[in-house]
Amino acid sequence: MIRAARPNEIALLPQIENAADERYRRVGLPRILTMPPASIASLEDGRRNGRLWVATSPFDRVVGFALMKLPGGTAWLDQLSVLDRWQGRGFGAALIDRTARHARELGYDTLYLSTYLGVPWNAPFYERRGFSSVPRGAWPAALRQQFLRGNSHGHPTWRRTIMQRRV
Repeated sequence: MIRAARPNEIALLPQIENAADERYRRVGLPRILTMPPASIASLEDGRRNGRLWVATSPFDRVVGFALMKLPGGTAWLDQLSVLDRWQGRGFGAALIDRTARHARELGYDTLYLSTYLGVPWNAPFYERRGFSSVPRGAWPAALRQQFLRGNSHGHPTWRRTIMQRRV
């Protein structure tokens, strides 16, 4: 089930992000494990503004989340994390769909994100859900700035791209 995050769940979300990131070790990207997860302040802001959703197990335990931000007049999927043992059950796709629906409700026609190329649960996953890469030369200034901010913690920029999906 996908629903709005509750105040008492915010502290769980960085732990979920860190646990979900463990799989990057298997594809030669262990640096990701040393990068800070989404901040409590950012998550709380998302919750208060209706841009943070959680995926829950049948027992209402949080197993994943999506955080949308609105940098420079764009709808941006800032973070999508699902615990490893719950992946492959449609939670990520449902969180994306919920984020896209909210972007459309806010009047946006496109949802953007930044992700890794060649990592199965990144760019190929998003492509199967209707996203396509935006050529680097076509990135608007707001997206370039968001990309640089998102990669300031050491993500190898040559392995990353910005993707978009019409909503």
